[in-house]
This record gives sequence, C-alpha cells and structure tokens, in this order.
Amino acid sequence: MNLFSPTSVIATDIFFLEQKPEFFAQVAQWHHQECERQGLKSSIALRQQRLVLHVQRSAIPKTLIALRNNQVIGCVSLVNYTYRSSERMPKVASESPVWLSNLFVLENLRHQGIGNTLINAAKKYAHNLDLDELWLSATDYTDYYQKRGWEIVRRTKLGGRQVNVMRVGLAG
Repeated sequence: MNLFSPTSVIATDIFFLEQKPEFFAQVAQWHHQECERQGLKSSIALRQQRLVLHVQRSAIPKTLIALRNNQVIGCVSLVNYTYRSSERMPKVASESPVWLSNLFVLENLRHQGIGNTLINAAKKYAHNLDLDELWLSATDYTDYYQKRGWEIVRRTKLGGRQVNVMRVGLAG
C-alpha cells in the first residue's frame, strides 16, 4: 500500500523500506556508495547492520524508498544523531534531533522530482511525529536544499570534509 500520493507526472510510489524488504540489499549498497563518495569509512556489512534498525518498526530511524514499476529508484532516511553540545555543532531544541540523510536517486532518473518527492514524504512523516524541524549535513548539494527551504545554520568539518549543517522547519 502506497503511503504517500505520487507528486510527479510519472507515478513514483513511496513506501517504508520495512514494507518492501526485498529492496534492503540495494538500499544498503546505495548507502555504502554514498558514504564512500563522501570519504566516510564504510562497508556493506556496516551499512546493513545500521539499516536493520530502520526496518524494526520504530518511529526513527526510518528509510523511505521510491518505486516506479515495482523497481526501487531512490531512498531517503530519517535518523537520530545525538551529540554533546560543542562549539562546532549548532544548538538544537531537541536532545535527539532528527536528521535527513542518505538521499539517493538513480543517476539516470535525477532531475525528475523524485528526490523532492522523497524529501516531502520524509518531512510529512516527521511532521506527523510532531517534530518541529529536520536537520541535514550537506557537502555537495547545498543549493539543492536551499531552494527547498533549508537554511545553513553552521559550516563545520565532519569526517575531515567541509559540510554545511542545515535545518528546515516543519510547521503546518
């Protein structure tokens, strides 16, 4: 059952990964690829281990996937990253802020609104959990997020790379 209405001209259905476990291995592979692309330490085993938490019916972490013709074409995750207050990271209202992470769309299907559909579904899900805001860290796609209402709160280094820590409100 599709949880969110398609918003693009070509039907893209959004599901929770736990509803479509047959796509678990592919999503873990994408998460691994993206971690490596960002210069973070990763392995398929580590990505699978962490992704298991996303399919255990807890509210967060949660991964949403985009399907077209019953083929997985993209994903996005919501995760809790907790950290001690430090000068490098922004102050957040919540002790356990929720972060948007692992946005991925197949390269040949980018620029068709699939990423935006995934982000909107994640924002809707987070809003339904009574969250007020989402966070993310972006190295390469800051402009993409800014055009969608995310604001840069802080620039810092994470894993040796310059990142923009961004937030978006979820009001209304």
